[in-house]
Amino acid sequence: MSEKAPSPEPAEPRVEPVAREVNKSPSPRCFGTCKWFNVAKGYGFIVDDVTGEDLFVHQTHLNMEGFRSLDEGERVSYYIQARDNGKGREAYGVSSEKEGETLKGSSIRPLGKKRQSTLRCFRCGKFAKHKAKNCPNAGDGKSGKVCYVCGSDEHLSGDCPERPTKSANRQKVAEKGEFLAEESTKGKDLPTGTKAVLSSETP
Repeated sequence: MSEKAPSPEPAEPRVEPVAREVNKSPSPRCFGTCKWFNVAKGYGFIVDDVTGEDLFVHQTHLNMEGFRSLDEGERVSYYIQARDNGKGREAYGVSSEKEGETLKGSSIRPLGKKRQSTLRCFRCGKFAKHKAKNCPNAGDGKSGKVCYVCGSDEHLSGDCPERPTKSANRQKVAEKGEFLAEESTKGKDLPTGTKAVLSSETP
């Protein structure tokens, strides 16, 4: 007599996993002012208009092209979320206060690991956001340096006709000396026909 095969155990009813509900709606759009921003390290703080809270902001959360930064006192709009490290809250999705406008950003650019300064173009001698190879003040761009006094590419600053001469500087010093002398002798009795002159030159 053959043995009966054991009947299979009834399968447990399949339970469909329930998806965890995640709130994907962002916080209300907020407004504030940049308190300060370190362009070398890429972060700073925004003061919220309503709460007065100092909100951390990182350059990766700035909606702008190129070098991302904020200018001190710049008005911005943003969303708020908790920081990953649990230390307070941060702003993200940071844009200009006025819809449709771009962030101004800081005019300061980092130079080196622990230095920050505006860029100085050695062709035109001006502090600006361009480098010498892209200098818009260098004439046709084929010549060398330009005069930082008048911007001409035909001469350097030492030969610039618009540069004040030494005699003109001496005249300004003399005029200033006479003015100071007159101010210092106001209300004092001087002999008739005497003119007070203050000069750095010895007789």
